[in-house]
Amino acid sequence: MKNLVKKMSFRNKILIVLLLTTMILSSFSFVLIQSIDQVNSVSYEINQNTIPELVWITHWQQELLTRKMIIESYLENNHCCSLVESYQSFIATSDDEIKLSHGGPPPSLVPLKTEIDLLDFTIINKAQGLILFSNHAILETYLVNEYLIQLGTINDQLNLKKNNVISSLNNHTNHFSTIINESLWLLLILTIVAIIAAGFSAYRISSNLTKPIERLVQKVDQIANGHYGMTVEETSQVEFSHLTSSINKMSLGLKESFDTILKDKMYREQILNSLPVGIITFDKRSYNVSLNLTAKQLLGNEESVISVPLNRSKENKTFWDALVSKEIINNVKIPYYTSKEERSLLISQSELIDQKQESIGRIFYFIDITDTEKLEKRMHHSEKLALVGELAAGAAHEIRNPLTVIDGFLNLMNRSFTGKEKEKFHLPLILKELQRINAIIEEMLLLTKPSAPHYKEFFLEDIINDILPLIRHSVEHKNIKFSINLERISMRVDGKQMKQVFHNLIRNSIDSMDDQGNIFIYSRSKADEYEIYVKDSGKGIPEFIQASVFDPFLTSKEKGTGLGLTIVQKIIDNHDGKIKLASSSEEGTTFLITLPLK
Repeated sequence: MKNLVKKMSFRNKILIVLLLTTMILSSFSFVLIQSIDQVNSVSYEINQNTIPELVWITHWQQELLTRKMIIESYLENNHCCSLVESYQSFIATSDDEIKLSHGGPPPSLVPLKTEIDLLDFTIINKAQGLILFSNHAILETYLVNEYLIQLGTINDQLNLKKNNVISSLNNHTNHFSTIINESLWLLLILTIVAIIAAGFSAYRISSNLTKPIERLVQKVDQIANGHYGMTVEETSQVEFSHLTSSINKMSLGLKESFDTILKDKMYREQILNSLPVGIITFDKRSYNVSLNLTAKQLLGNEESVISVPLNRSKENKTFWDALVSKEIINNVKIPYYTSKEERSLLISQSELIDQKQESIGRIFYFIDITDTEKLEKRMHHSEKLALVGELAAGAAHEIRNPLTVIDGFLNLMNRSFTGKEKEKFHLPLILKELQRINAIIEEMLLLTKPSAPHYKEFFLEDIINDILPLIRHSVEHKNIKFSINLERISMRVDGKQMKQVFHNLIRNSIDSMDDQGNIFIYSRSKADEYEIYVKDSGKGIPEFIQASVFDPFLTSKEKGTGLGLTIVQKIIDNHDGKIKLASSSEEGTTFLITLPLK
């Protein structure tokens, strides 16, 4: 039964409730009919018995009063009137009128009627006989002692009977009130029951209507807020079954569409994020700014101020000015400074076009060409080295041979001249400068030699200790202290070339100091690399040449050739390592050499 009710439509439920309410209210008609029957029965009882009894009793009481008056008149007038004729005349017409209107006496009053008739019969017979014999004294005695007393008795009986009839009439009247009250109470109870049943049914029907709707609205709101794929619980209500099915289909369809769009979006984002190009898009309709992964990585922390160009850093003013401007630009190279390094960016800007070929914004894209710039610099550096090598190769043959002849004659002159002659012709200075020329030629020839190192197992500390006595001897007139603290790790290196590296670095450190200072050489090993630090307490390298200290013929010393660090870099490169200027200031300079652990 319960399942049958659940499967019913709301229209059928409402019709059934209305039908039941009508039936409940209609049942009162049967109660009303029964009450009317009861009222009719009581009315019939009153009309047929009570009212005729009351009428006859009242009538007889009045007649008894009239009889009494006839007797008393006879007694008061000293028997002057004909008692029997008056009495007979009265009783002959006394009941005619009442019989015409109400019929004969009711059966309950027949005994009283008989007594009245008997009283009339007795007085007529006795009174007529006594009057005939003129025995008025006996008649008077009879009338006073018997007739009036019997008449009073009959009158008392009539009063008693009248009281009973009136009491019965009151009971019937009260019965009317009882019937009416019972009918009204029953009507009230039925009405309350009907109202409660209708209210309860309306509540249940409305709750069966509103609660599913509220659940549907809540679920639809959640689906509208992005919970695609969420389904609504199936309901047995006929009107909602198709609706919930449609909503579930819609939700699943939205989820499939959203997943498709999301996958397509993610695929496109993956393409954009995989490009080695930083892309920034500006949508002028929604004022949204979006960056791909490369742009965020290149810009670092400053990508958060893209939408607020006024907060841009001053160091990258050129970049930000190009970004804010709406000018179409193509492949413009600008520097970009981060907290760690300087980058070179190749920037471009174009309009963002929709499918209608209308401009909806602009695209700012840039490429990090820092490595390319470094490669170009290395190529230029290599070209310089190649040029130096060509010059050195030519100079070695064209200069060294005549220089040897000059050196021989000058040495011969130095041995044959006296001291004054040597001073006169500045022969010591000439020989010193000739040695400098030889040193330059030696270094130039070193650049032209084959660079493939001959690897052997060495400890770098031993290599440094081999050259350290010679260096200390050359600076014994200066107060320079050496601190060597290298980890004892065996390295496969070319010992001769590594001596050249440390010799050049230490000589540069000594030249940067006056008469005193400290030189520290220490190391730090990593997983697959070995780092050697060469630190001094000299004056430092001028800032304007720090970026190009490894370029050939670049020097800040008066008597330097500018080839020492170039040779060091070439040797380290041949060992698959790296060398860089770690730091340089007025407090000193630190070079970092990184060699692979093979």
